[in-house]
Amino acid sequence: MTAADLTFRSPATLAEALTELAGDEDAIAVGGGTSVALLLKHGLIEPRRLVWLGRVGGLGEIQAGPDGSLAIGATVTLRELAASAPVRRLAPALAEAAGQVGNPRVRAMATVGGALAHADPRQDLPPALLALAATARIAGPAGEREPPLAGFYTGFMETVLAPAELVTQVNVPAGPGRRSVYLRFTPASEGDFPVIGAAAAVLRDAGGLVTGAALALAGAGPVPLLIPAAGELAGRMPAEADIEAVAAAAAAAATAVSDQRGSARYKQAMAAEWTRRALRACLE
Repeated sequence: MTAADLTFRSPATLAEALTELAGDEDAIAVGGGTSVALLLKHGLIEPRRLVWLGRVGGLGEIQAGPDGSLAIGATVTLRELAASAPVRRLAPALAEAAGQVGNPRVRAMATVGGALAHADPRQDLPPALLALAATARIAGPAGEREPPLAGFYTGFMETVLAPAELVTQVNVPAGPGRRSVYLRFTPASEGDFPVIGAAAAVLRDAGGLVTGAALALAGAGPVPLLIPAAGELAGRMPAEADIEAVAAAAAAAATAVSDQRGSARYKQAMAAEWTRRALRACLE
């Protein structure tokens, strides 16, 4: 396939975009194109039609609800997400994750929806959204649905998205008393994928009692991993032994393979270590 074989569409409405996608089984949606361009370059995908979503109204907005929830459009760029005052205030882990992806040029183009749909398990954004209990609004020929991010990823670079479906929005629920962080371990280059990324979110009441907690990892397996053991911190004033229990669970859940970033055993150790750091940062 050559560039001459590709057709390019630029719909102005969501309905038009869905029609373009439904009309050609070899069509794919494009946001910033940072991942699609690489996949095309290496011959890993061979679409016949690119449907660019940059002109679709309503997909590029960030809205904060009166209750502290967030609604983030699919074409919001990572640079916009990292700089958003409501996001930095209500979900700092998400702003931190977005602000550490790749380099400034990548962040200026890459979009929230693209980061989810690409489904690379090493990406920074998905674990932050998992820890924040986010949901993805999906539109397609059959209508709209809003699955939790916890069930969005089905395998290595695979999601629940059906043909001709689009992520249109990501919703982060309110979290009164919530503290969230995203930390990444990238010893080679800041622009590289992390060996391990750890996102934590902890909710506490006025007395300091934990009322809810979540921990998710990037780079620890074929999909972004949500560590259920973190939820067991609820109802406690966590001590170091409680943090160690979650760290051990994170190491046990990590199934990353050995590669140039380290051995599988090394990544398990890093999953435990960065779990400790993320939880401590939320609890300090």
